[in-house]
Amino acid sequence: MKLGRREFLSASAALAAVGTSPQLFALQSAQGSAPERYPIDAWKVEDSRFSDYMIFNSPLERHWSGGLWTEGPAWNAVGRYVVFSDIPRAKQMRWDESTGQVSVLRDNVGYSNGNTFDHQGRLIACEHYPSRVLRYEWDGSTTVLAERYQGKPLNAPNDVVALPSGGVIFTDPGYGAHFDYEGKKRDLELETAIYYVDDSLDEPIMLTDDIYKPNGIVLTPDGEGFYASDSAPTHFDEPARIIRWSLGEDGRSVSDRQVIVTSEDTIFDGMACDVDGNIWSSANGGEGIDGVVVFSPEGTLLGRVLLPEVCSNVCFAGKGRNRLFMTASQSVYTIYTAARGA
Repeated sequence: MKLGRREFLSASAALAAVGTSPQLFALQSAQGSAPERYPIDAWKVEDSRFSDYMIFNSPLERHWSGGLWTEGPAWNAVGRYVVFSDIPRAKQMRWDESTGQVSVLRDNVGYSNGNTFDHQGRLIACEHYPSRVLRYEWDGSTTVLAERYQGKPLNAPNDVVALPSGGVIFTDPGYGAHFDYEGKKRDLELETAIYYVDDSLDEPIMLTDDIYKPNGIVLTPDGEGFYASDSAPTHFDEPARIIRWSLGEDGRSVSDRQVIVTSEDTIFDGMACDVDGNIWSSANGGEGIDGVVVFSPEGTLLGRVLLPEVCSNVCFAGKGRNRLFMTASQSVYTIYTAARGA
């Protein structure tokens, strides 16, 4: 619509009456609300060492909202995208790094939760119902890696990591069996546990059941062990923990169990490690806690990335693996860091 001189002068007079110049009005209309001042309030330093991992002029970006419970982000470096799950809607979603857009990657995926890419670039997903660990092959077919243990159905596989050998390790806490919302309500037939499986096995190998609710899992940067979060407080009178195990050479056994973090006010879920061995864990504990909490390899609290929603999981994305991607309740966020994902 074109404005004549009379209409333009009338509009200018109206703006002047409320103390707003036409130029400022146009700027606000084009760019939206004023940006936050740097550094943004999302960064919270708890230990001076965290200053080495935060960036002064890095904003928190919210790319998409509209999920019911987003989870399981995994970075694909070839396609430059992150796949993540919207569990209650049984969808795998795709965030494109180059455009920032989110779209549906797959529908009706068995209440998919945790995702990872193996060392051949194939997507591996944990499904709540049917309860299984599934691999997507290059020709579009799927391979079921695990669905039963000792003749009984798995509880509801939750999160997964891939080993260079071709094996995978996954957690099985059973959250997808507690309500129909994220799977199918049913009694658990197995102890909650962490398993190993590869193509040579008819059923997975239990690595450990010495954990109440094994949830998120991440390999240590050297690949010689892994961390698992224990979200015990959701069902037990126990604190939340982050636990580390060492792996045997073949990945089929664990040893040297160590509790790295114990918390009475924060529940930990999905995690990522940076190349320095720091743990970037999702955090659920209310305002001032919700988001991401960062620990040193020894378990010292270093800092936080605060979000306006509960965070469920994280991964490092981007060409430099320095962009933290966060699935948070109904939305997904990113923030550039001075860390580099392992």
